[in-house]
Amino acid sequence: MPVVLMPSSLRRYTAQQSKVTVGGETVSAVLDSLVQQSPEMRGHLFAAGQLRHFVVVSKNGQDIRLLQGLETPVAANDEIRILASIAGG
Repeated sequence: MPVVLMPSSLRRYTAQQSKVTVGGETVSAVLDSLVQQSPEMRGHLFAAGQLRHFVVVSKNGQDIRLLQGLETPVAANDEIRILASIAGG
């Protein structure tokens, strides 16, 4: 199963785990599986059914926006990394 690398800002939703293994054949399915395990994370990743603009997701080091977006295929040994910007004022 794919491994999702969690940014420190979202680890509070994964019991402080930096890596979470979830199922899915596309990036979208992997993220859906992730938020099924941690529903409170949904609002941090998605808005109006779309990935928030400040959340960057990569597959094996490649930004999914340069691939097929959320429909990028995922294999069992792939690594999905979530990078979530933190803003403050």
